[in-house]
Amino acid sequence: MTRLKKKTSKTSGKTRLLGLLLFLAFTFSSALLLDRPEPGLNFLPEKKYSNEREQKQAIINSFYRVLFDFGIKAEWISGKNISRVVRVPEDLPLVEAYAALINQFESLDARLFKAETNPSGNRAWIEIGVGNEKLIQVLLLKDNSISRINGKIAIVIDDFGYSYGSTVKDFLHLEHEITMSIIPNLRYSKRVAEAANELGVDVMLHMPMQPQSEEVSVESGMLFTEMDEKNTRLRMREAVAAVPHAQGLNNHMGSLATADEPLMRIVMDEANRAGLFFLDSKTNPKSVAYKVAKQMGLPCASNHVFLDNIKEVNYIKDQLNYLAEWASRNKVAIGIGHPEEATLKALQEEMAVLKKRGYKFVRISELVN
Repeated sequence: MTRLKKKTSKTSGKTRLLGLLLFLAFTFSSALLLDRPEPGLNFLPEKKYSNEREQKQAIINSFYRVLFDFGIKAEWISGKNISRVVRVPEDLPLVEAYAALINQFESLDARLFKAETNPSGNRAWIEIGVGNEKLIQVLLLKDNSISRINGKIAIVIDDFGYSYGSTVKDFLHLEHEITMSIIPNLRYSKRVAEAANELGVDVMLHMPMQPQSEEVSVESGMLFTEMDEKNTRLRMREAVAAVPHAQGLNNHMGSLATADEPLMRIVMDEANRAGLFFLDSKTNPKSVAYKVAKQMGLPCASNHVFLDNIKEVNYIKDQLNYLAEWASRNKVAIGIGHPEEATLKALQEEMAVLKKRGYKFVRISELVN
């Protein structure tokens, strides 16, 4: 019995200690919970800035960033001190710029003193600040005498015809204008061409031509520099028949063929006979194809940028922005890509951004001279 009593006493002591620890833990955690603001009532987001000065600078910077992202030019913004007048171009709905500014200011915890538009939607006022201090007073004014159009861009996607899977279908339903260039005599060449035509997507013939490298696989119906005129014309006509609804053609590979002037004269003559324009893919900087097409009076153009030599989304986005810079300088720009997942994703994301900045995506048929 003595041993039993001692054991019970020891167990009882442990129980009391465990109870005390549980009580203290509960009390401490309750205090922490009570010290937090009630969700939905007093909750404040975690501070994004080390001080108020940084917050003010971020708000001012965001004002200009939003406007520039919409393609609004610096010369369209005027004013002094905290007042700014922004002329909104005719091709940008004023309410879009207004809403984007409000959303951006709110995301930076700015205080909104005033935000209103007039009934006709051609004027809006915004006043924002931090605490009781006003930072910016903005007047947005619709100005139909100015336009954001920074240039026209045509995107050609080559190498269709190998498949008709989900990626091809996503290209067919891309929101913005592209042109699909289809290799002839492949399993899905006609199917892709018919589907594109039904959806109002422009079709081109992507004509296989001899490359400089002998290691590249030979496509069916390829044009070679050593071919005689009769066989060259026959292959051209077979290719045209294999891609219905084609409005133009560009070279598939062809770094050797496009540098051969006699061959290019036969190609352009057949293109003219079929009522096609010509786009030089520029797989060889020494190509004479564009020069010959122009000499023969064929509507023609040249590629400026290959978009996806590296199959990475960010790289392709950078190439699209380089293409946009080209369009800004020269009014028009042409880029060539391929039916890859990375290319599709980059186009889906970046074309909308560039359109917002004032670039217009058009069919390649609009840019041939």
